[in-house]
Amino acid sequence: MATTIGRFGTAARGLVFAIVGVLIGLAAYRSNPSQPIGVDTALATLLKQPYGVWLLGIVALGLIAFGIYSIISAFWCALEDRSQGN
Repeated sequence: MATTIGRFGTAARGLVFAIVGVLIGLAAYRSNPSQPIGVDTALATLLKQPYGVWLLGIVALGLIAFGIYSIISAFWCALEDRSQGN
């Protein structure tokens, strides 16, 4: 279960970073480096697409899944350290 959550979350995070990368590339191509680009711009771009609310909802669930996976990983690492006596 944790592996599935981690894969879904990592895919959503990768999608957001890919969109940010494309937007940065477009800003460089258009010679407009002063245009602020970040995660908020990427999510706003998703929202403007057809079915944008659904896309944004899926990405939001994926980012939440990534957060849950990160918490699970932190607990797992803490348990591993305790079992090894560190």
